[in-house]
Amino acid sequence: MVETTPKSPEQVQAQIAAFTAERVEHYQDSKHIFRNLGGLALGEMQDITRTTNSTEYHRDENGDTIRLPEGTEHTVATSSEYADFLRSVGGQRYEAIQGRAEMLGEYSHFKPSIMALRTELADPEKRKGHPNFLGNGSNATVFSISEGDKKYAVRVPNGRATDPSLIDSHLAGAVLGKDVPHLEQIVAASYEDGVTVAELMPGKEIGQLTLDEIEGITDEQLGELVDTLAVASERGIEIDPKPSNFLYDSEAGYGIVDYHSSKVAGKNSKDQSFNEIIGWTAASINNTGLYDGYRTELTHEDYSHDLEFMKANLGVLERYRSVVEAKASEAAQIDLTEIDKIITTSKERVDNYSNPEWVAERIAQEQQWRRQREEDAKTPVSDTLDLM
Repeated sequence: MVETTPKSPEQVQAQIAAFTAERVEHYQDSKHIFRNLGGLALGEMQDITRTTNSTEYHRDENGDTIRLPEGTEHTVATSSEYADFLRSVGGQRYEAIQGRAEMLGEYSHFKPSIMALRTELADPEKRKGHPNFLGNGSNATVFSISEGDKKYAVRVPNGRATDPSLIDSHLAGAVLGKDVPHLEQIVAASYEDGVTVAELMPGKEIGQLTLDEIEGITDEQLGELVDTLAVASERGIEIDPKPSNFLYDSEAGYGIVDYHSSKVAGKNSKDQSFNEIIGWTAASINNTGLYDGYRTELTHEDYSHDLEFMKANLGVLERYRSVVEAKASEAAQIDLTEIDKIITTSKERVDNYSNPEWVAERIAQEQQWRRQREEDAKTPVSDTLDLM
């Protein structure tokens, strides 16, 4: 009799997660499985049901839309569907399963440091003041930790609640982006704690670059960025192209964080094409250095300050376009239309900011709008009703 080695909880979690991400289409069904992932991984996979807490619309086996009223007991997934999935992908050998299992298994090495960090973060108001603070988004805040002689970026969920489906979105992307230069490399994660651990990428968000740093961006670095975008498109990696997800270091060049997989069930969007990605990235390049905090009212000095950044960004944009065009022989059907639109808009913006009369008019308009808002705020509600 051949003895089989029992699968670890991390391996079973990885199997269920990959099945859910790729085969369970409705987001409420997917969230239900991920919320119960720990319990499901402890036993044999059985048919999973849930009761709807609102009216939902699903697709049946024929692709037709069906309505499920609130309170309907609904089958989320069956054990036979799960078994069929594992057979079809080759079980543990499947990259999406193996990659997830490796990251989940590595989490225990980092957990003591992460638990100590989370103790220090007990007061949410003090998170940004923590000495290891790196950045924050709507769902999580990122801090650095050290293990041995290496530093890592830890993504900690905001608030007490964790959403395992969000963690899996990162892991699905990380499997596709493994060992790709200039893409964030997640090395450990926990669905229960809602945490991911990634190798710390050098640099800072491009929205916070200085003028000297922007002017130091090289054609070689732009070429490496375009190559990374091409690989991302080929592998089905979905990039969220906002400036906070692009890092820049004068030596290492560009880095991309917070990316996902576009090849998951239930996503109505198609894979990002290379042309879409290069166009969206051009928009982020155009705003490099211009995220230095919210300003309630722009002054002449502010317009002069921004003008210098816009000029520098325009220069980088034009070089970025040339780099993309030079790679036309390597990537079929490159479309420069979106980049050209952004360059045209950038030139118009530079012209406007260079025109003292236009700047003076804009400042006068903003002052008028501010005074109007202040007046509106002073108007009693009863007076507003009388005017209706």
